[in-house]
Amino acid sequence: EENIQFIEEAIGKSIRKYFVKDFYADHTKRYKKRPIYWLFGSPKGSFQALIYMHRYKSDTVSVILNDYLRDYITKLEATKENLEAVGISANATKSEKTKALKEIEKIKKMIIVLTDYVKDIMYPLATQKIEIDLDDGVKHNYPLFGKALKKVAGLS
Repeated sequence: EENIQFIEEAIGKSIRKYFVKDFYADHTKRYKKRPIYWLFGSPKGSFQALIYMHRYKSDTVSVILNDYLRDYITKLEATKENLEAVGISANATKSEKTKALKEIEKIKKMIIVLTDYVKDIMYPLATQKIEIDLDDGVKHNYPLFGKALKKVAGLS
C-alpha cells in the first residue's frame, strides 16, 4: 500500500488512470517510437489490451479476442440489459430513467464499434496466427498487425 501511494504521489494520479490514459504515450516516447509494449485497441478506444512484445506468441491475438474482447462485449450487453430494466422500471425516478437511456445509447454504439472491430480486424488477424521474429525488431513486426494496434506516428 505504501509503495502504491508513493508511486501515485510521484506520478500525480492513480496508477490505473496513468495506465489507461498516459502510459502508452509515455512508453512510445521513452522508447523512441519503437514500443516493446503494444496496444491493441478498437477504433474509438473503448477496448484496449496491452501486450509485451517479448511474450508474444502466434495465438496471442486469439487470446485477446476470445478471453478479453468477446468477454468485454458480453459484459457491455449485460450492462445494457440492466439499464434497459431501469428504463422501464416503475420504481426508477425520471432522472434515473433518462440517465439509463443515455447510457444505453452510448453502450449500443460501443457494441457496434467493437463488433465491427472483431469482424473486420481481430478475427481475420487471429486466424492468421502471425509469427514474429524478435530479431527483426519493432519497425518490422509492429506493422504486421495493421489496424489492430494503435498507430505510432513515425514508426514506419
